[in-house]
Amino acid sequence: MPNFRKISPHEAATWSPPSSPTLPNADPAALLANLPDRRGLTRIDIAGEHAWRARVYTRSIELHRQFADSLHGGTMAALQAAIAWRDHMRKLAGPRPKKPRRWYIARADYERLNGWLAYADRRRYFSDAKYGGRGGAREAAEEWMQERAAG
Repeated sequence: MPNFRKISPHEAATWSPPSSPTLPNADPAALLANLPDRRGLTRIDIAGEHAWRARVYTRSIELHRQFADSLHGGTMAALQAAIAWRDHMRKLAGPRPKKPRRWYIARADYERLNGWLAYADRRRYFSDAKYGGRGGAREAAEEWMQERAAG
């Protein structure tokens, strides 16, 4: 229960009005739209809760933290705190590791597509009709894969 005390009218007259907890005309959607990097930032505006949530995903883990407007002195200050935390956590997490791409050849038998799909650093289709049947298309796909692997 909060504590209350009586004050004199003279003391009350010298008080300045409390500052607004949110910035005037601070539209959260406009603030978010003007950011160069919005990934990992979410605005929460539901009954009794006004905050920014920052998220960082690393090594299949989600790190998150919520920054309430009331605790940070307004919408803009909470957003700045969320951005600072997100950027700091990204630095700690380091760069995202690149997944090695699996190289393989798969058969494509569809109504109008009969041939082989070769998956290397990019995908390429080898048509049975263009390469002289199933065997020719498969050989062409394997040759292409060897060329890509060589350099």
